Amino acid sequence: MVKRQKEKQYQSAREHRANQSLRSGSSASGSSAGSRPLPFDCCALTLTPYTTPVCTPDGIIFDNSAITPHLMKYGTDPVAGRAMTSRDLIVLNMDRDESSGTWQCPVLNRTFTNRTKVVAIRQRPPGNEANVYCYEAYHELNVKAKNNLDLVSGKKFAKDDVIILQDLEDQAHCKLRNIQNFSHVRSLREENSTRQRTDPGNVKHSVTASRIMEKLDREKRKRERAAEDQAKKLPKTNDGADKKSSASGKTEVKIQIYTDELLTSVNLTSGKASGSLTSTAMDITRENKARLATEEEIIKSQCEQLKRLKKKGMVRVFTNRGAMDIEVHCDIVPRTAMNFLLLAERGEYDGSKFHRSIANFMIQGGKKPGSGKGDKDGGSSVWEKPFADEFDDRLTHSGSGIVSMANSGPGTNGRQFFVTYKSCAHLNRKHSVFGKVVGGLEILRRLEQIPTDKETDRPLEMVKIESMEILENPVNEALEIERARILKRKEEKHLLDRSRKPSTSERGSGGPGTWSAPAEKPGGLPSPKPVVKEESADDIEGPSPIVIGKYLKDAKKASKKRAKQKKSHNVDGGADAVGGAAVSRLPPPPKKTTFGDFSGW
Repeated sequence: MVKRQKEKQYQSAREHRANQSLRSGSSASGSSAGSRPLPFDCCALTLTPYTTPVCTPDGIIFDNSAITPHLMKYGTDPVAGRAMTSRDLIVLNMDRDESSGTWQCPVLNRTFTNRTKVVAIRQRPPGNEANVYCYEAYHELNVKAKNNLDLVSGKKFAKDDVIILQDLEDQAHCKLRNIQNFSHVRSLREENSTRQRTDPGNVKHSVTASRIMEKLDREKRKRERAAEDQAKKLPKTNDGADKKSSASGKTEVKIQIYTDELLTSVNLTSGKASGSLTSTAMDITRENKARLATEEEIIKSQCEQLKRLKKKGMVRVFTNRGAMDIEVHCDIVPRTAMNFLLLAERGEYDGSKFHRSIANFMIQGGKKPGSGKGDKDGGSSVWEKPFADEFDDRLTHSGSGIVSMANSGPGTNGRQFFVTYKSCAHLNRKHSVFGKVVGGLEILRRLEQIPTDKETDRPLEMVKIESMEILENPVNEALEIERARILKRKEEKHLLDRSRKPSTSERGSGGPGTWSAPAEKPGGLPSPKPVVKEESADDIEGPSPIVIGKYLKDAKKASKKRAKQKKSHNVDGGADAVGGAAVSRLPPPPKKTTFGDFSGW
């Protein structure tokens, strides 16, 4: 009887070498590397399942939400590497099984798998749409029957209108659908190999490890840049305030803002008390005080104040073609609205051109005047750095006149914006909507009719913003309310600080660590920093200062008082002990000790 061999539960060395190139994503010399055909239900750009399929005349399928921004940014086919525009895309009308969610043939109801031969028949007119069938239905009902009518729409088609989407027997088409031959995959592979060769460590990573290392490097550089920007932008104050002369001759006072004074933050302390308790390198600190707020925390507090104000902004944009009124949603997207209104108030948009216009889509502008082609963002935001997106289900790209932020990816908003000519549902939750044109829609329709360059979509006639007039600006009101609230909070903290620091008349003078009387300022206001005798103490910045060891001090005083009373009692009874009972020869009892405070640690 022949012994049945069990299935092998391991890989041999030869099989491991053969599959190594597939795991790492690098090309290997020889036929062992194999090909990586693109799955039928996946986009050729993102390599993930598509939801709104479109294809090229070669039969390569993309997701419309992924290929459209790619073409607008690069203008090239990510698979073949040649020039391509959105006009070359063909929308695929595919039938989907409602129960399983898979794509299927609308005639035979047969599911499209990775081995099914699939064709698409272009519809003329309009020419940019195609119905998708399995090849068996097309061959039996069209080719054999000599029927040139589409099986669903009934429109006539020619042989050139048939596009092969998947055919395993066509070697040329399989080579075109091979992921290793895609242009964007090859460029990424070459970039990784170049980086590995130029790396001084000469460490070869896999694709996954390389992506992780690149992400860590980007985060590290981002933290370093943020720290540098924060060091430059933090107000340098002297005794709590820095006076800066403005152009109008008034004196603007910058104040230090702490975390417990913000509208949206919690009481974040500096950590000096806990650090000094466990570290010998830090000075002894017995009071927890709030730390200085970062610029990002201050901006979040201002945006929350603007959101609570519940007011809309209104801006009138004067162009060389007419004026448009834009309503700004300050109560829904406060950060984006604040950026737009502050830039408009400073006149940053005056003289900027609308540099891109696509009919039935949008017109884009807001680029900084004088910025060249090398300047990718065309100017930064009002905070001189990109800021995060703000999405809300109440604000969508529905209808004409929607004003939204232009970006180059998540969290890259600057100053450029665009106005839609029609609904653009595929831009929802990708671009932050912050306004709407409520007056002058005829001017917008007039701008849509201006002819543009076919390659760059730049208007052939100059369209620019001459000036902006702010009719309603709730941003300045919110900033004034926030400033007044912070000053009031500082005054409350100052009064609380005075009430918690008794004077020398209450506690006595001359002892170490005791407070002296607060110094008087001109005008009768006491100084917020009292003078300390023989022992320094940090200022109390929080609402309720916590002194470490204050109960131990009271226990130490009580212990000393009891020791004095016991000693005096022994002295009074000593005379009777001499003439009476004999003195004990036992050793005296040990002295009782207490912990005391932490000053000697």
